[in-house]
Amino acid sequence: MHRMKALPVRRLSAIITQVAQTLHEKFGLEKLFIGGGSAPALLDHIYAGTALRMRDLDLICVANRIVDERLARKAGEACDTPDLRFLPRYVYPRRRSRNEHDMMIAGWGAIWDANGLEIDLSIFHDDATLRLNGLLNVDRILIPLTPGTSFTELAARMMLAGSPEAALAERLFVDPHHGYASWHNRHPRIIAWTAVHASPIESAIRIVRCCTNKLHVHHLHSDLADPLRDAIMRGNNRGDRFLRVRTLIKLLHDDRAGAELEMLHDLGVFQEWLPEVGEVVGRLGHGALLGLLTEADREGRRDAEHHAAFAAAGEQGGTEISAMRLEALLLNMRSEHRNKVLEEIALAEPMFAALVRAQMPHVEHRPRMPRTRRAVRAVTRSVRKMLPSIS
Repeated sequence: MHRMKALPVRRLSAIITQVAQTLHEKFGLEKLFIGGGSAPALLDHIYAGTALRMRDLDLICVANRIVDERLARKAGEACDTPDLRFLPRYVYPRRRSRNEHDMMIAGWGAIWDANGLEIDLSIFHDDATLRLNGLLNVDRILIPLTPGTSFTELAARMMLAGSPEAALAERLFVDPHHGYASWHNRHPRIIAWTAVHASPIESAIRIVRCCTNKLHVHHLHSDLADPLRDAIMRGNNRGDRFLRVRTLIKLLHDDRAGAELEMLHDLGVFQEWLPEVGEVVGRLGHGALLGLLTEADREGRRDAEHHAAFAAAGEQGGTEISAMRLEALLLNMRSEHRNKVLEEIALAEPMFAALVRAQMPHVEHRPRMPRTRRAVRAVTRSVRKMLPSIS
């Protein structure tokens, strides 16, 4: 799961139609949207011609009644097919903050695996609880899905509108906080301040991932970084540890995971939570994590035993790439520190943590690339960096 997938609109439309029809016919749920990071990504595909690539598809439903775990689980089971595999252990409440001290269950969610693409459905009680969803203004963009109309047809209508402004005027998407403009300017704004104060670490991880992966921002603007740093300092341990761990495991799969971990370290995320990880990041220094994680990826790709262990495990939450990168961090810690990190991860991902724990002795004694070749490559890279200044 969590692999970046290139998708044709027709394939995406088939998935959406399957979920939408099932929710409508079996549960009477009609108010469905594409939201989260999926909405601006789809708008970019339609209006800017960018490739439609995503790790997950965010679907949002408003039930107009109280939602409970049973409804979310039944919805997940009802959509379960070989091509849309329901993941029952990821049915959990969508907690949102009304103020910085009061977290409420705004709804429930279900997740499916569509051959490597995560389909994430959040079912909110009503419009009031939906308005609590989304940290940034770019997260508040919604594309309404009309019953009986496929997404392919909706995309065609958007293309005929000719521009995002025209589509917005025709109410083909909803953008109450001018998020799409911020998306293009690569300068999002925090909207849910209460959520930031209620769950500062999880909020920081989500914001860093959004800015780095989706907006390609390499340094947080001060209007994002300063309040996040202050919120973390004031309420480091507030929030749901389950979601905090889940979000971190997702981050470990990101293309720029090393840069993201360094950004989180600079924000103070690891000062009290997982200080063992913070110690590794701080000791290695700026930019060093990229090399560490890249080497972990390279060595992991050659490790047939590691592949076999993860292939046989079935549903384990994190991906093998996340595991290889976590193992690289753990290798730079003392054994007692490794145990503390794995115990925390096991709160949300017990099977994933167990797999990593079982693999650590093997990874620790994995045959490495010969030092002579590695040294030559390191010197070559250093010389190449020096060449511009020498010339």
